[in-house]
Amino acid sequence: MRDALERRGAGRWCEVTSAGTWAQAGEPMQAFAASTLAERNVDADGFVATPVNEELLKSADLVLTATLEHRSAVVGIVPSAVRRAFTMLELARIAGAAPPPPGPSGPANADQVRRSIAWAAQMRGSIARAPEGADDLEDPLRAPHDVYRARADAITAAVEQIVPFLMGGQPSTQAG
Repeated sequence: MRDALERRGAGRWCEVTSAGTWAQAGEPMQAFAASTLAERNVDADGFVATPVNEELLKSADLVLTATLEHRSAVVGIVPSAVRRAFTMLELARIAGAAPPPPGPSGPANADQVRRSIAWAAQMRGSIARAPEGADDLEDPLRAPHDVYRARADAITAAVEQIVPFLMGGQPSTQAG
């Protein structure tokens, strides 16, 4: 996500952080996760797990989770996050199906991203629901390396839908 935002010039005003709903503070990244990122030229050096907390959630304009269960946990911590918390696949699905966010056109900025997030929350009820479980990215913990690669592919595809939408336009391809 960080790389995709930086490629679109948003890196100077969009901050991407990571925290886990069941993360153990200070734990290193799983070996297959780190090697999968390295295969994609993403540097994971220095990564340590950070548990999600109220302060992070209150300060975030957008909260992306892997599963609906994680989204529920986030909203349980900060109920006001309900309109800015999505599973990654849910937001990608909305981004691929919703019309572009309304509002002024022009260079994307933080206000545009916030408008897009609000639009996605509004569109949540208008876009066809996904089949049960389709918006979840299951944790590959203890799975073979190929499962980590498949999750990375799914995340990449979701980011390719989400980032253009956040920046005020639709993705170049529609979500399936």
